[in-house]
Amino acid sequence: MSLRHTGIRLTLEALAAVGAPRLLRHGSESAGMVLTLHHVRAEPAGAFAPNAGLAVAPSFLDALLTRLKERGRRFVPLARIVDNLSAGRSASNDVAITLDDGYRNNFTEALPVFRRHGAPFTIFVCSGFCDRKAALWWEALERIIAGREAIAGAGGPALATRSVSEKQHAFAAWRRYLTEDVEEQRQPEIVAALAKAADFDLEGLTRELVMDWDELRLLAREPLAGIGAHTDGHQALARLSAEEAGAAMARGAQRIEAELGRRPDLIAFPYGYAAAAGPREAELAGQAGFRAAFTTRPGTIDLGDNPHFLPRLSVNGLYQELSLQEVLTSPGLWRLGRGARRVLGGFSAGRAVTSTR
Repeated sequence: MSLRHTGIRLTLEALAAVGAPRLLRHGSESAGMVLTLHHVRAEPAGAFAPNAGLAVAPSFLDALLTRLKERGRRFVPLARIVDNLSAGRSASNDVAITLDDGYRNNFTEALPVFRRHGAPFTIFVCSGFCDRKAALWWEALERIIAGREAIAGAGGPALATRSVSEKQHAFAAWRRYLTEDVEEQRQPEIVAALAKAADFDLEGLTRELVMDWDELRLLAREPLAGIGAHTDGHQALARLSAEEAGAAMARGAQRIEAELGRRPDLIAFPYGYAAAAGPREAELAGQAGFRAAFTTRPGTIDLGDNPHFLPRLSVNGLYQELSLQEVLTSPGLWRLGRGARRVLGGFSAGRAVTSTR
């Protein structure tokens, strides 16, 4: 675990030990809270698991939803939260659940849990994954490094990957290379070149992990399910021109409409942290016709928030203890505003993963 996550864990454990959930039970008026997940799967993480923050066990999700209900929280469709915000209506106990990317285990593992609790949920679908045209580069990078004793190619750093520590170092270095050092537009070709050098099947990985359109059509018939947009290629939109970023959002929504028969009016920005989505992207989402847009900036949705730049709270796989989640889902914690976000800012799903990948 990185120093960032060690610090977050110690902070959460200290808050839990002093009874913070009880002390922070009541917060300022809000339109509710939005949780976000990625993978829901039972298999435990191995020694080298740089994406572990993206996965929670179905049993933990079940226990978390049980605890939230016991604490008086009410599961509502994501659109209800947006309605609350639009109406200036305080509904601090409302909780909406979202899942990003469209992983198959959202259908096979998470759906039974949501049905058990009668909990509505929204899956933000990256159309390029369903079309098998975009690469899950973070998943591919983990598998390439896990199975090799060295990594090189595509202009990236050449590094040994024999031990777990070397693998972790290589993953972090290649993550920086792909998300900071090269232009966003070049990332797909670089990932493809790396996969070719490693004889790794990128499309096969996407077929393995992400639902296809037929599966999404089945899921869309589920009364509890909603479908939102997540661009066409999972781009870090702030690293693109305004024209390119707006087009990526629009194309993703158009593909969903073409396949499922309805254009989504809600979008989640890929990654969702500050370097990937900011005020410009919020404005672009509004111009593209989305009713609301979501980041991974942690917190509750305060009355008066920009509807196209809304926070979500990650249910992070590195913190699968109910005591820690009780702290994070305490309404009063986020009343502390910038102070809480500064201390726990690394908790967001996008930031947690990118800080280790």
